[in-house]
Amino acid sequence: MYTFSMQAILPYLAALPEAMWATFSLSVLTALISGVVGIFGALLRRSRLWPVRFVLGFYVEAMRNIPLLIVLYLVFFSLPALGMRLDGYYAALIALTLNSTAYMIEIFRSGLIALPRGQFEAAAAQGMTGAQTLRYVVLPQILRTIYAPLGNQLIAIVIGSSLASVVTVGELTAWMGTAGSASFRYFEAFVVVAVAYLLLCQGINLLRVITGKLLFGRLEKAMRQ
Repeated sequence: MYTFSMQAILPYLAALPEAMWATFSLSVLTALISGVVGIFGALLRRSRLWPVRFVLGFYVEAMRNIPLLIVLYLVFFSLPALGMRLDGYYAALIALTLNSTAYMIEIFRSGLIALPRGQFEAAAAQGMTGAQTLRYVVLPQILRTIYAPLGNQLIAIVIGSSLASVVTVGELTAWMGTAGSASFRYFEAFVVVAVAYLLLCQGINLLRVITGKLLFGRLEKAMRQ
């Protein structure tokens, strides 16, 4: 009968914070880059130029229908063939960002679609520039609309970062494989990593809530000015 024991895993716990940091940093960088690019991508998807809409639409559909693992392999093995040598961390960052940006574009685009066209016309009538319209009119309203799906995407980024272990990134899943194979206590290693992912996801979710409240407060102040 199997006896659950953490004793064999204890010597490997010292490397766990470093693995958690690798997962956290990879997830946060992916979220920040894909979020910024996603905003502009969503705006460009509403462009009057059909070639721009077509290219972005093709990119979104391609990234959402190709498994992230395949994108990761393509980046990790194809870029060196083109003379761009990257270590596993940056290859994983590029692959995760490419994948996440497609979803971010659709999330922000859904917020733009929900925004009445009259809001843009009213901003133009007030003499606002495109940047002012984006800051004072668009973002304060669409952020409330996309708040929930944006949170889901942040969690998806954290979960997706587990695939980085296949390109030698020393994150949580890689730690799990190392600790499990060395101690022959895979179940205990699985439990530790499951708890670590749970803490990371909830930590990022809490950070999202706090940041959202601060951001909404500042946006409301900016709108009143």
